[in-house]
Amino acid sequence: MGAALRFTVASFLLFAYAKISRAQIKLNRSDFKNVFISAVLLYTIDYGLIYWGEQYLTAGVTAIFFATFPLFTSVFSNFIFKNETFNKWKFGGVMIGLSGVVLIFYEQLLQTNYQFIVVLAVAAIIVSAAAAAISTLIVKKHLNHIPAVPLTLHQMLWGVISLLITSFLIGETTSIQINLKVAGAVIYLGLFGSAVAFVMYYWLLKKLSAITLSFIIYITPLVAVFADWLVFGETIAIKTFLGMLLIFGGIALSQKGLIKRKRTVRVVD
Repeated sequence: MGAALRFTVASFLLFAYAKISRAQIKLNRSDFKNVFISAVLLYTIDYGLIYWGEQYLTAGVTAIFFATFPLFTSVFSNFIFKNETFNKWKFGGVMIGLSGVVLIFYEQLLQTNYQFIVVLAVAAIIVSAAAAAISTLIVKKHLNHIPAVPLTLHQMLWGVISLLITSFLIGETTSIQINLKVAGAVIYLGLFGSAVAFVMYYWLLKKLSAITLSFIIYITPLVAVFADWLVFGETIAIKTFLGMLLIFGGIALSQKGLIKRKRTVRVVD
């Protein structure tokens, strides 16, 4: 229900923006199937499982296991969708970046009490990362011709419907407690974490490879760490800086093959 409310706010905002800017939001019938499948994967499975799993995991531990997203994106892209080649540089970059995330949050990982429900939550986060990877690759291969705003809006509408149905089926409507903090969080996530973020993400997906863009998941924990420092005055440990270096080193290594190809093209030209 929390996820459904967040994306409901985002949907209204995107619809209002589309009307004000007079953007075309009509969807071709031929695209409906892929929009629907990608929406269920991204919203019902990915965000549904993340919201459920984070009831039993810290944000840091969730970040570690969701950091498998670039690995899933790389493997699925290479072996299933045949979109992009997963070479040694990308594999090395993925693993080094993942090790950086683990280094930053390893204390939370060690402090976690791995009861059965916690193990299920970890599995849920890993499955959510795989679902998000498949959704991204469907969009990259079949829906990249649709502008970012209508694509995001149509996906979110089906995502909200599927999340609401799931919420009713598991009986969440009986335990809703709305207060000022909850409303503020839902509005903030709806605007910045959903409407703005997803439009920017799909805009970037038109310009970058899915594997390259998937590395953004390594950056978001760093933003959270620095926000913690700015807002709450939390100390940034040396291991955080080392983890940051590993993350940026992994991203740089993953792009080595691309940089070499660009240099070759320039020489040829």
